[in-house]
Amino acid sequence: MVVDGNFVAANSHFRGQICIVGGGVAGIVLANELQDAYEDIIIVESGDEHYVPEAQELYQAEKYPDQLPDPMYSRMRFLGGSSNHWQNNTSPLSPSDFEKRDWVPNSGWPISFSDINPYYKKAQYYCGVGEDGYNTKQWSSVLNKKDEVEESALLITAIAKASSPPVRFYQAYGERLKSASNITILTNSNMVDIVYDSSDKRVRQIDIVSNRGGNITVSADKFVFAMGGIENARMLLVFNQKYSDQLGNQGGNVGCYFMEHPTPRAAQLFADDVERLEFYKSVQFKDRTVVGFLSLSEQVLHDHQTTNLRMPLIPKDEYTLSDGISSSHILAESFARHSLPDNFSDHLYNIVGDMDMVIEAVARKTFGIKLFEHANKITGFQIPMMMEQTPDKNNRIYLGRAKDRLGIPKVSIDYFVSGFDKACVWRSLMVVAQEVGALSLGRLKVLEERAERLWSNQLGFSDHHMGTTRMSSTPEYGVVDENLKVFGVKNLYIAGSSVFSTGGHVPPTLTIAAMSIRLAEYLKNV
Repeated sequence: MVVDGNFVAANSHFRGQICIVGGGVAGIVLANELQDAYEDIIIVESGDEHYVPEAQELYQAEKYPDQLPDPMYSRMRFLGGSSNHWQNNTSPLSPSDFEKRDWVPNSGWPISFSDINPYYKKAQYYCGVGEDGYNTKQWSSVLNKKDEVEESALLITAIAKASSPPVRFYQAYGERLKSASNITILTNSNMVDIVYDSSDKRVRQIDIVSNRGGNITVSADKFVFAMGGIENARMLLVFNQKYSDQLGNQGGNVGCYFMEHPTPRAAQLFADDVERLEFYKSVQFKDRTVVGFLSLSEQVLHDHQTTNLRMPLIPKDEYTLSDGISSSHILAESFARHSLPDNFSDHLYNIVGDMDMVIEAVARKTFGIKLFEHANKITGFQIPMMMEQTPDKNNRIYLGRAKDRLGIPKVSIDYFVSGFDKACVWRSLMVVAQEVGALSLGRLKVLEERAERLWSNQLGFSDHHMGTTRMSSTPEYGVVDENLKVFGVKNLYIAGSSVFSTGGHVPPTLTIAAMSIRLAEYLKNV
């Protein structure tokens, strides 16, 4: 049953066995999984069944770095959450992501890959990508495509799957929730406060303000915050101000270790034989697409003490891959600052050697015409790599001074890509370059001369917000325990990517679903 909070009588009270705050991927999966285990489930959603601007504007941040996407537009605040605009790209995390790696500060989860792996199969169902796994040998056989790095000790081919069309979680699974007699979905309802019994260490009630200003309260035996990688931490920070850091903030970790998936285009692959790389081209298989991408072996990560990269191969034409065009932009920017880059001669060489593409660029930009037919010829692959980011406590969200229309402090974000992470990318790419050559696959051009632009105005992001309520064995280093229960609170849990201890190098939604299924299994028995 859907109840619009905008039309609920003033000061109404709802009572349930469990209250899930947030109707995105984590909340919808969790509610579906708990439907047969609880008599009364309440889902509280800030938005509606469709987009409403008054809810979306509550994502507005007071401050965030210029290069980071605006959080107001990178998430969706209505039922289904950000699955309403995701690309449905799914891959599981790797076993090493869960391990403590001495060279990666703050790495290691309190659970292992084997603890989450059993839930990936059902998570694939929710994501609409089938339950046939991500085994490379299997897909190589099914698609009749050779894995060109199968014998390599340094590179691996990993698999990504995506539903076609993408699964919108509320559209796909909302009807079951709406028709359930034991589930109430409160829409247009914003949690603004909680009642916490510090003597018993339990949350007793949450206070809600509807998008039209009405007051509602919800009490429950258990509460789960499933509001996303930023909002989970934001609201915990608000409540910890009131309750003196008793809700998971004993170690001052709420909001810290904020991670994204930066996507630098730091290398290009020029293949000796494009046909050999067919495994890295998307293929429609039944109702989904399947594609291989390059990644690093466990041996490389340990031997070279580096972090992982997700390296898809995207065919591009000569114009797009032109060194001369890139160098001309770099020199122009340097001249505007009345300076020269350190590798001036390299850039000058690129321009002279690629003069036809430089002229092509001037013609397109100035006169809107194309001169050379070969500019459109596919000559190689761009690699918009998704990099693993090291958890850093100084990457964080915190409460600003400005408040939203509900009186809740807006979020501010401190974020940077560390020198260590940048160095890991270059170190990893040098290994890849050497192995690509050794396997006679072609030539990998590592674009270090473009570093300044790659790490600034050309740096892409994936809109994956992770780590702000991280899982840990102790409150000294995290916010929730291995069962996603908030430290210091007996009946408050957190679901979603904010609990990730490390972010890996693949999109998080499949793991969000798997973790939600695992949480549901736990909640059925406590």
